[in-house]
Amino acid sequence: MNVFAQTNKVAIEAIERNYQDCLSEGSDHYNCAVQYYAQMDSLLNTVYHQLYENLDTIRRHSLELSQQQWKEKRENYFKEIDVRVEKKRPMTLAGLDDDMIVTDNKAAFLRRRVMELISKQS
Repeated sequence: MNVFAQTNKVAIEAIERNYQDCLSEGSDHYNCAVQYYAQMDSLLNTVYHQLYENLDTIRRHSLELSQQQWKEKRENYFKEIDVRVEKKRPMTLAGLDDDMIVTDNKAAFLRRRVMELISKQS
């Protein structure tokens, strides 16, 4: 495994550890999830650019296409999950639990993409 891949896996572990620590504090889980999402999104951008910079022109183009397809899937998934939650919201307790769960699911979606890109760095 190369240095980029190893460093990025360590970064994922640190982000997840911080998220779990925040959740275990027992208050404001929604903001924990928002922070987790933001950190995972930032890592996704970093990993993408690291990978992009180390590819030749043909493989860069392939990565760009792959990323565009992934962004479309992300947009569809995020819309779908938002609609599902809004339909269920009248049946759930008031509060930010639904929003926390949605944000957590969105962050997990980003995490999967980060892991895909890391596997391409190896």
